[in-house]
Amino acid sequence: MLIRLICIVSLVLISLNSPARSEDSKEWKWKNAFSAVVVITGQRQASTERFVVPDDDLSPDPYKDFFKEFDETPEVIIPPKNSLGTGFFISEIHVVTNYHVVKGMDSLVLYAYDYPFKITDVELIGFDETADIAILEVGQDINHTILEWADEVPLMGDDVYALGHGMNLIWTLSKGILSYDYRPNPGNSFVHYYQVDAVINPGNSGGPLLNEEGKIIGVNTLLISPIEYFIGYGYVIPFQLAERVAGQIIQTGVHVKPSIGIMMGIIDVQEEYDKIIAAGLNQFLEIKEVSKGSSAERFGLKAKDLILKIDGYYIEVVPNVIEVLWQRNPGDEIIFEIYRDGEIIEVPVILGRDPTIEIIEVEVIDEEELEEEELLPSEDIPYDDEVEDEIIETIDETDTTQAW
Repeated sequence: MLIRLICIVSLVLISLNSPARSEDSKEWKWKNAFSAVVVITGQRQASTERFVVPDDDLSPDPYKDFFKEFDETPEVIIPPKNSLGTGFFISEIHVVTNYHVVKGMDSLVLYAYDYPFKITDVELIGFDETADIAILEVGQDINHTILEWADEVPLMGDDVYALGHGMNLIWTLSKGILSYDYRPNPGNSFVHYYQVDAVINPGNSGGPLLNEEGKIIGVNTLLISPIEYFIGYGYVIPFQLAERVAGQIIQTGVHVKPSIGIMMGIIDVQEEYDKIIAAGLNQFLEIKEVSKGSSAERFGLKAKDLILKIDGYYIEVVPNVIEVLWQRNPGDEIIFEIYRDGEIIEVPVILGRDPTIEIIEVEVIDEEELEEEELLPSEDIPYDDEVEDEIIETIDETDTTQAW
């Protein structure tokens, strides 16, 4: 293990010695980005915990009766764990990364592009596990630049650049395009992703996805692959959500989400569709159900209301609503423009706070299951980690009922 730790430190230090450049060489476009990005290494010490004997008759554990008979609870060894990921400065002292990079770590060490020493004065000041965003605060005075959030939403087909430490190849920049602008999170509808084909691999987690101007358009988070390595599909947290979460954590230590109290979905009755077309409308996202006691109920939204606009934003599908909420907080007033009983009316709604958000119903459009991998290191690089595999199902956002 010591040899492996020396290897990664050596790689970091070697990379800090940039090739000599003549005074008349052209300006390097990505210097600012490289100087703002850091390597994040984490370590968790081995520990023990008491084994919980299953208390049901269905458990196949062969030692259950033995431990019960002698009234013993043996200790289980929790092995040590190491991680390697990417982060980037958004202020003089704050670094954004993925929460799964730092989760459960006893110690964190950073390495910066323009600073030849370990950065050990690092504190995790807050995180949102659902959004998979964490904020680190650096107490040392080091030389680095700061990345800016983008001010325009990228479009499908735009060039994008992923910067990070995939496969332990530190400070690697890869180029691709924004392949699709919405991929859902099956576990929580407040979070969705961009899909990109820029190369990202284990170790890229928490790194920035940049536009041509070098501004942050997302945080590299997941790769979709049956073999644990890049095959063309990477998932990225959009900058609007990441910036929101980061800002709240820096200010308050937590991230609080707004709620409306409705379930939405595309209309699924042909007669209703025909009526909407006959009325000259071309939007089909309706409220399926209003939660009891919710803001929606108190302020007058009803099931079967067709959502046309929210605060002037044109609404076609559920992600449009989500992205409006990314810009709002509990207590804010938003204006729904809806179509009800042949009339277009406005309904002001004051948002509630932090609901349990669930996907109620999905339609699978691809029978082939893809594995969702958090971008943690694989077993053949110095900082190993056991990657928890989950199955992600691709769903059609135009036919999804979701609760808000």
